Amino acid sequence: MEQVVKDGLNFILGAVTTVKTETESAISKLNSEFQTLAAKGAQDQSETSVNLRKYLQEGISQLETLAGKVNSTVEEAKQKVASVTTKA
Repeated sequence: MEQVVKDGLNFILGAVTTVKTETESAISKLNSEFQTLAAKGAQDQSETSVNLRKYLQEGISQLETLAGKVNSTVEEAKQKVASVTTKA
């Protein structure tokens, strides 16, 4: 039974860590694409370009918020696992 609990917690930690890594990778890629578009379109002040810049920035902010939540969840899971494994 104890091993099943440990395996379950390890699975959760692995899943959370994977989500964290993928989220950070997505943030990095989105930021890179934003920088490329901003450099190419810096001179274009059309309504479309202005809106595109605004929406990309909002997307980056939302992904950063998500990454922060994932980091918090990972830390909480690590603390719970540490607590369970020290009691076991």
